[in-house]
Amino acid sequence: MDVVRLETDRLILDAPNERDIPFIYAYCQDPLIQQFTTVPQPYALSDAENFLSRVVNPGWSSGTELTWALRRKNERTLLGVVSLRDWNDTQAMVGFWLGAPWRGSGYMPEAVRAVAGWVFSGQWDIPGRMSNKSIRWEAMVGNASSALVAQRTGFRYLGTGRGEVERFGEFPPSHRAELSPADLPGPAHGWPAEAFLR
Repeated sequence: MDVVRLETDRLILDAPNERDIPFIYAYCQDPLIQQFTTVPQPYALSDAENFLSRVVNPGWSSGTELTWALRRKNERTLLGVVSLRDWNDTQAMVGFWLGAPWRGSGYMPEAVRAVAGWVFSGQWDIPGRMSNKSIRWEAMVGNASSALVAQRTGFRYLGTGRGEVERFGEFPPSHRAELSPADLPGPAHGWPAEAFLR
């Protein structure tokens, strides 16, 4: 499928490209990104290149894993990424990370809301699948920043248990939440305090 370009008040979301490789490489040296995501460790420049050639480009071509680059409207530097994966017949799985210099400004909830709004508009057409799926979020216990993004976006907390996303051969304990069209806009209530503990 064609890349979908989204805009918010402050951001443009488009596909990561080759100019973003140095930024992806630099951001993925961050201990927090390495601790809480599935990026390779250690993270080499070739891993950033492979991210584009083996994940981003094929994902958009097939329409089953869509990865957006976050950029401020007045500056095209990559801030981070949001990824949406076709998970099952009724759900998509969202994942995201933000470069350390850009945290604390509310960029990620703004971007995730834009992606969710697009999903719920019914434009994600995968043959044999629902076009307006609910969106599932999962993050390892201790990833308080990700939990805060999900809560601010409006995700309903579902609980904690064995993770569904594999990380280096394991399925670590994770918090889970879900977003449906009825849940927008956030923030959501009912999140336990422990979800925001590091």
